[in-house]
Amino acid sequence: MQEVCPPSVRFNDTRIAAPALSVALAMSLFLLFCGAAAADDPWPQYTNISPLPGGGIAINADGRPDGLGDFHINIPTAYTPASGFANLSASWGDYSNMTRQPFGNGTGLLGVAFGSSPRVYISAMQVSRDLHESKAFNGQVLVASETPKMPGLAVGVQDIFMKEDQGRSVYGVATKSLSLGNHTIFGTVGFGGGRFLKRPFGGLSVPLGEHFNFATEWDGFQINNGIGWRPAGRHGAMTILGAFNGRAGWLAGVAFSAQFGPRK
Repeated sequence: MQEVCPPSVRFNDTRIAAPALSVALAMSLFLLFCGAAAADDPWPQYTNISPLPGGGIAINADGRPDGLGDFHINIPTAYTPASGFANLSASWGDYSNMTRQPFGNGTGLLGVAFGSSPRVYISAMQVSRDLHESKAFNGQVLVASETPKMPGLAVGVQDIFMKEDQGRSVYGVATKSLSLGNHTIFGTVGFGGGRFLKRPFGGLSVPLGEHFNFATEWDGFQINNGIGWRPAGRHGAMTILGAFNGRAGWLAGVAFSAQFGPRK
């Protein structure tokens, strides 16, 4: 299969300057528009990291873990994982801006994918030290695969059984790869209720070579910026995440992903 983007990204390529600035300006205006509206805060634990596809693990359009794919923090990518995908992660959020508990709690996540038409991803999220409380079960279904002219489309739900204050969060999301010269970035937009506060969300993801990904996004509540590092390279199983979630504070995490079956 053709590479999603080359092994490294060169920022001194003048051919990508104008389109990159245009995309960045459009996304900035989108984020400012979203942030202008008033809304209730989401459940504090949901300001941490998404239990949905792309949250801390880069995924390509085929639904496989890939360092040159789409990467996010607290919004989903439409690139729904393919059958045989599994992930396990843990993160620690600094909620001191909201709860006065600096790195006072963590989030654990286990996810698996199955099916090919459609692709389905299911995850279980533990959002409290108390193992008998504060769980969230989540799912996403691929509606349409990305084509050269059309984005990938998916629908999903966070907290299916309404375990938290914001209740069930139904959403729709679209993701499209964007060519800038010889390089590729990923743009994602969506809309959701519940923890998404009945707002649009969106973000940009940039692979910085085979070891790093950068993401900037609006999750319906705050602007998040973060870096994912894969010590073992593009197909490494471990990703280390460092991020700053606008109103919720610092975030640190580690995630492990695997794809069972033949690699495309």
